Amino acid sequence: MDRKKIFSELSDIQKNVELREGILGLIRLLGLIERFQSVTMRKVSQESNIPVPICTAVRNEFIKQNWCERDANGTITTSLGKEVLQILGVVGENITCSKCSGEGLIFPKEKYQKELELLTKYCEMRGIPNTLIDQSYATSETSLSRVLFMNHNFDLIHQNFAFLGDSDLTSIALGMFAPSTCRIVVFDIDQRLKEIIDLANKQLNLSIEFVEIDLKKPLQNEFINQFNCIITDPPYTLNGTSLFVSRGIELITSDNEGVIYLSFPTKAPNEMVQFQKNLSEMNCLMTDIIPKFNKYIGAQKIGGVSTLFRLLVVPPAIPKIKGSFNKPIYTGEASPTIRFYQCLDCRKTIKVGHREKYQTIEQLKKQSCPNCKSVKFRKTDEKKQNDLKYRL
Repeated sequence: MDRKKIFSELSDIQKNVELREGILGLIRLLGLIERFQSVTMRKVSQESNIPVPICTAVRNEFIKQNWCERDANGTITTSLGKEVLQILGVVGENITCSKCSGEGLIFPKEKYQKELELLTKYCEMRGIPNTLIDQSYATSETSLSRVLFMNHNFDLIHQNFAFLGDSDLTSIALGMFAPSTCRIVVFDIDQRLKEIIDLANKQLNLSIEFVEIDLKKPLQNEFINQFNCIITDPPYTLNGTSLFVSRGIELITSDNEGVIYLSFPTKAPNEMVQFQKNLSEMNCLMTDIIPKFNKYIGAQKIGGVSTLFRLLVVPPAIPKIKGSFNKPIYTGEASPTIRFYQCLDCRKTIKVGHREKYQTIEQLKKQSCPNCKSVKFRKTDEKKQNDLKYRL
């Protein structure tokens, strides 16, 4: 085994999976498997910022090369895989901080158990997330941590806070900490959240306002230039992020003095370059980038985590998108995927996707198997429009 042969085999793997991070990305994935050992693809996805299905596809290619193998708890590198990494000059040393798991921050959540229990109670009222609008609920601990991080940056001194989408109910967590003189407004398309927020207002003596709105439509004039701090976990597309940040800039006070807390998963390099360009064009400066800050219930494809960005809005900030917006902003619209589910009782395979009879697995479960009425399914494949297919 020599470097030339290794890179030849890596080139073959790259042809099969078409990883957008290229051969260096493949080496990184192999190195992560070696670093953590008995590792799940969810963990590899979190560490590499590559979607779980793609990590799984690459792992399967490594197994074919006898570089990796499965064990009872996940995936390990074989002696050949270790040799490959050694020849490439990869040292399997893990220097991640054991106290903060490499996040660089430690939140004293034990000091806020009462607040956390209350927030969890309200979060449990949300029901099933609406994946058609890219809803994926963050954990209660994440919502609390966002507020603590805002306080860490002295951003709770602001008097006017706006949430562009708040299925995580971070507004309630903020209401527990912010002075009663603050104004907190939630803009969201999901009317279910209003009932929960109204209940929290009554029980916790809060005054959070709820505005039902599809942010593809212009904001009402009464809210323009009224806020100093914007919090958003937008649809995970470039269009969606540009739209929500644009709306945030419109809400920022007329002197453009304010900050935006933006949650977004790390994507392929070309997409992240465009992501940075879009923010730069709007005069939004990244002051903090915290990978894996946000933890989600589900969100398997992104490994159940996303990055938190703190953006300083620098005058003159100009929204990239103004007025009505008619382009796709949700993942299912922008990157249609067909998922194949097998009924565990009758073995019938059923397609689920944005343009199919069943748009989400939740919808399929609610309506049951069209053949035997079972509600138990297992995902077997998924296929994007470009016909790339990942076996799970």
